[in-house]
Amino acid sequence: MSSDQPGHRARPALAGLLDEATRLLGAEDDPSQVADLLGEAVLGGLDPHDTTVLRSVIGLVRALDVRDTDPADVPRPRSGPQPVADRALVVTVAEDGTMSAAADALHDVLGYPVGSITPRQMRDLVHPHDLAGLQRAFGSLAAAPGTQVEVDARVRHADGRWLVLAVSMINLLETTGINAVVAHGHNVTEKRAADRALAIERSRLRELVLHLAGGVVVDDGYRVLMDNTAFDRIFRPGKEVTGATVAELLDLVASECADPAVAWEMLDRMIRSGQTHRAVRLSLAGGRVVACDLVPLRASSTMGTLWYFRDITRESVARSELEETNRALEEAANLKSRFVATVSHELRTPLTAVLAFAEMLEDSTEPLTAQQAAHLAVISRNANRLLRLVDDLLLLSRLETNQLSMRFTDIDVADLVTGATENHVPIGARSGISVTATVGPGPQIHGDPARLTQVLDNVLTNALKFTRAGGAVRVDARSDRASWTISVADTGIGVPAAELPGLFDAFTRASNAGAAGIPGSGLGLSICKQIVAVHQGAMTIESTEGVGTTVRVTLPTGLGPELDADLSGAIGIDPADPAGPAGAREVVGAGGVTSGGMTADGMGQR
Repeated sequence: MSSDQPGHRARPALAGLLDEATRLLGAEDDPSQVADLLGEAVLGGLDPHDTTVLRSVIGLVRALDVRDTDPADVPRPRSGPQPVADRALVVTVAEDGTMSAAADALHDVLGYPVGSITPRQMRDLVHPHDLAGLQRAFGSLAAAPGTQVEVDARVRHADGRWLVLAVSMINLLETTGINAVVAHGHNVTEKRAADRALAIERSRLRELVLHLAGGVVVDDGYRVLMDNTAFDRIFRPGKEVTGATVAELLDLVASECADPAVAWEMLDRMIRSGQTHRAVRLSLAGGRVVACDLVPLRASSTMGTLWYFRDITRESVARSELEETNRALEEAANLKSRFVATVSHELRTPLTAVLAFAEMLEDSTEPLTAQQAAHLAVISRNANRLLRLVDDLLLLSRLETNQLSMRFTDIDVADLVTGATENHVPIGARSGISVTATVGPGPQIHGDPARLTQVLDNVLTNALKFTRAGGAVRVDARSDRASWTISVADTGIGVPAAELPGLFDAFTRASNAGAAGIPGSGLGLSICKQIVAVHQGAMTIESTEGVGTTVRVTLPTGLGPELDADLSGAIGIDPADPAGPAGAREVVGAGGVTSGGMTADGMGQR
């Protein structure tokens, strides 16, 4: 028979090698040296079939050599029963069915005492579910000399556990000196358990990837290992992506981009960098926009990549529209400010002339009739009111455009609060309203005294205007060293709770103020809040309709020159010498004090 056909006798060269190996082993030579000898033969001129057979024999010889291993060298598990030595269980089955196995191997691998298990009893140790498969594999092998087969089988350990043995069987029935089917099994229980756990985790990972909303691709640095339907939906590849090379994946993604060459170069550079890249925007053909994350995956000496794609076309369009809207609103606000400034300036000139001529008429040498004097008073009163409104509009415009010049210096809060309160004592006395102030000790603040006086004047004027005769206005200033809190509380008509949040908006007035016929423009509190904000402070209102209102102004202390540095470029601050030291005093309003500084009615009221 020709030895070229599988299942026939080994060639003379191979048979000679096997005969020599058998002789050396029979002479009790070192099995490792025999294996090395056969290994050198593999490197010779044998054909592939003979080489395969010889490699299996080498494995068997090395398995025999394991018996000489010192038990102390066998790795032990960290816990659990006495471990199984990591050596092979070798079983030979002769042509007549006679089985033989090394007794010490049965002890070392399966834990049975030497001599307690005969080779024929080994069949009873095989798991019933695996026995039929093992027998089929053996029957198929026995019919084809020179071939080999591998199969897993569960075998019962002496302590009752089932071990998984990886059984490798080779048909050497026609090999001189052996003439048997040789099987050797290694304990792979832990490895198979680890393989199953890994397979489960891979399955879970794949399910996760498949159900992610974004497109996912995972590669090993050369080929794509997996992708999901979301990726197909975004890039419409028209073919299977899993299994494609990374270069093909790059071509596919870049071809969908508006500029394929630029996209390909950018993605290739990102992959080669080995770094994580987040939210890289890719503009696709047709106006679509995709955000791409690239995360390197390192495993031993190889490095793959996780690609994650998200279609952000809607978000991108919405963001662009929002930015456009913001630009339009900003332009409209600037246009409004310029318009208000221009109109206010143009109105101020003729109003000044009207007031000047009204004063001239009042000072005329010719006496006015009672009716003429009354008409002139109406002209003066309304012209002054309109002039104050124009001044408020100009001030608000300058605040909104950061064009209001301020002069910052150190301020004694006690002097500031006392002065503002004293200016309003006579005004309150004329209306039957008491005005009192209490100021505690504390450090100086840094700010513009004129503008802060303007804020207090406006708040006090509002309190008096909305309080009926017999009511009271109380001013209280306290410091916690970090800041000053100045409270102005009145017993006036209050503000409806629903209207409190918008009370600081320009041209906003409480509805009950209009119903009561109390005049005002609704600009005062808006201007006050912006002035306080320039001083890095805060302004709040608490009110109960029919009970009264409390306005609180909080101003930080200890800012000093730092505030000048922060704000001088924005609003034209002119730092000045610090004021004198602050004191602590209590002021109770009394009659006969005249107003000074800025007029209390210099701004539109609440």
